[in-house]
Amino acid sequence: MTATDIETLFSDLLKAVSEKLKGLGYAKRGQVFRVVANNNCGLIGFQRSVSNTKENISFTINLGVVCGDLLDQTITQLKSVQIVDAHVSQRIGFLLPEHQDKWWQINGSVSFESLSQEILELVSSKAVPYVSNFLNTNSIYSLWESGKSPGLTEFQRVQFLSKLKSKLNA
Repeated sequence: MTATDIETLFSDLLKAVSEKLKGLGYAKRGQVFRVVANNNCGLIGFQRSVSNTKENISFTINLGVVCGDLLDQTITQLKSVQIVDAHVSQRIGFLLPEHQDKWWQINGSVSFESLSQEILELVSSKAVPYVSNFLNTNSIYSLWESGKSPGLTEFQRVQFLSKLKSKLNA
């Protein structure tokens, strides 16, 4: 299998995910799928490894939600946010029974059909529900109130919680 074939398989995987998510309101830009709802933006992003080779593409799936109430210019910003901007973020592997980071491989020895079925199933059963849950600002608030803040430091959690509390009580 050539490097072009492997790149094509990765591209085909993203197209299949795009078709699956389009009906749920997600739009694809690059390797990131976005949905804007309730003044928040949900993100499902495919991250390629920095150590990829021509013969092997490793990737993982990052999930995130950006809370519009914590932004200054909401609509403009929500359409261009990235995973790095997320107020809640998680790698999909931590939503699986093993609760650890998970990376997939596309190479000459992988069954693309079973890989794409696995990814599409995980996007439907894990990624979309996780992101959808936090498209409600009250869910983000409750998460932070509980002391949890996936993807944030404790300082950020307290800072954002305070800002959100004053916005919600305004």
